[in-house]
Amino acid sequence: MSTDLPVYGPTEPLGDEEHTPEVIVRVDFLMSREQLVTALGIAWAEIAGERDPESLSVAEVRHEVEAWLSVQAFHELDVQMERDAQRVFPPEQQRAMDILAAAVDRAYAAPNAPSTRIRADLPVQQPRYRDGTVTLQTIDHGEIVTAEPAWCTGHDDDTVGYLADITHNGPPITATAVTASHGEVEVMHGYISHAPHAVKQPEPHPVLYVALDLHASFDPEDGRHLTHALRIASTRLDRTLDDLTRLRGENR
Repeated sequence: MSTDLPVYGPTEPLGDEEHTPEVIVRVDFLMSREQLVTALGIAWAEIAGERDPESLSVAEVRHEVEAWLSVQAFHELDVQMERDAQRVFPPEQQRAMDILAAAVDRAYAAPNAPSTRIRADLPVQQPRYRDGTVTLQTIDHGEIVTAEPAWCTGHDDDTVGYLADITHNGPPITATAVTASHGEVEVMHGYISHAPHAVKQPEPHPVLYVALDLHASFDPEDGRHLTHALRIASTRLDRTLDDLTRLRGENR
C-alpha cells in the first residue's frame, strides 16, 4: 500500500487523566475521506449543542478526529486493564506477561531509566534437586535453597525471577467436553499450588488454583456434554481438595 500521501497531525499529544504518561507513542492512520467524516461526525455529536459546525477551525477539526481515535483506543485499554486487575494469571501466563513487560521496557525505554521488571533475556532455571529441596536462582537473592514438595512437578521450565515469585505447582487437573459446534473445549483447569515466599498475598500453606473461563453457546446435545464435563470437573476438584486438606494438615 502506498504511503505517498499528505500527512496531518499529531495536532497535540493525547492521553487520559487517570495515568501518568511516561512516553509518547505516535501512530499513522491511513484514513479515507469517509472515515474522516464519520469520525468527525461522531465527535461532533458530543459537542453539537455548544458549537456551530461552520465555526470549527482547521486545527479543531483535526483535534476532534484525532481525539476520537484516541478515546477508542484508551477505552479498549481500560476495559482490558480492568479485566486483568480482577484476575490472577496462572504461573505460565504470568511469566509470559513478565517477558512482555520487559519487552515494552526495551521498546519504550526512557533515557537513563533502569527497568524494574523481569528482563526478557533472563535464563531458564537450572534447578538442582536433593533431599526434598531444590536450588534455584533468583534476581533479588541470588542462589537459594528451598523446600521442594513431593507433589511439585518441578521447575525445569521456569525462568529466573524474584524470590517471592517461586511457586510449586502440582499435576494439572482438567476436564473437557467434546462438542459438535466448538470441538473439544476445556471447562476447567487447576492444580495444587504454593508460593511459600510470597509477600503481597502470603501463602503459608498450599492452595487450589482453578480456572473456569468458558464463553460459548450450545445446543441441547452439546449442552449435555458440557454438564457432563462439569460433573467430572466437580468430582476431580473434590478429590484434589481432599489431597489439599491432607497436605495442609487440616481435618475435613
